[in-house]
Amino acid sequence: MNLQHEVEFFDQFGHDHGDYDVLGDHAYGRLLDLLEREVPLSAESRVADLGCGSGAFTRRLASRVKSSVTGMDLSLGLVSRASERGGRERYVVGDILQSALPPASFDAVLYTGVLHHFSTAELRIRVLAEGLRILKPGGKTFAYDPSRHSPSMWLYRDPKSPLYSSKGKTDNEVLLSRDQLASEAIAAGFVDVKVQSVSGITFRYVAGRFARLMLPLYNVYELAVEVSPLENRIGTFLVTFGTKAVD
Repeated sequence: MNLQHEVEFFDQFGHDHGDYDVLGDHAYGRLLDLLEREVPLSAESRVADLGCGSGAFTRRLASRVKSSVTGMDLSLGLVSRASERGGRERYVVGDILQSALPPASFDAVLYTGVLHHFSTAELRIRVLAEGLRILKPGGKTFAYDPSRHSPSMWLYRDPKSPLYSSKGKTDNEVLLSRDQLASEAIAAGFVDVKVQSVSGITFRYVAGRFARLMLPLYNVYELAVEVSPLENRIGTFLVTFGTKAVD
């Protein structure tokens, strides 16, 4: 895996669009609600968003909670854009495989659309293990990624699909399954691991002319699945929760 290719892709996207902020407001609200429901945060909490990009999720979280929030990304360009658009949160440049952040120093570690950019289980486990290292005992992790179980995501992003599009996608991105994420979080050392499917993940931007034409229909579909009994089977994102054991 070439991390530099990831940096170049997102730097170019930031240059072309000014920010990497592709989800709709409803999607951010849905994800933030889940985070706050499962991960208790107070004014004393310290949160790390590893692989924060240009801070689209990070700054929304910081505007919603009183916790101390730090975003980290490998791309200097994206961190600079995040800092320009941010509020009271802080951003640092770093490699989330070896962050150099102090051990046992955060109450929550987030991976907001990050794990699926690591193409192998070994790399994803390393990323998760680094998050575990910087978590305090009893600290929580939260991650969201596109789901292999989702029909819409499969049609758009699986190379086996007749409607597959590589536009707006890095070479490293993969769709992940519930079993993969659960087993990798456990292998990294987390306990009380839970993975659930989530829908209502609206987008404001997708790459590719055909995909953009279909986007309004897709967003209606997302809202319908969210209120259906099928959400936890075919929801578009998989949300992963885990805890660092207390010795």
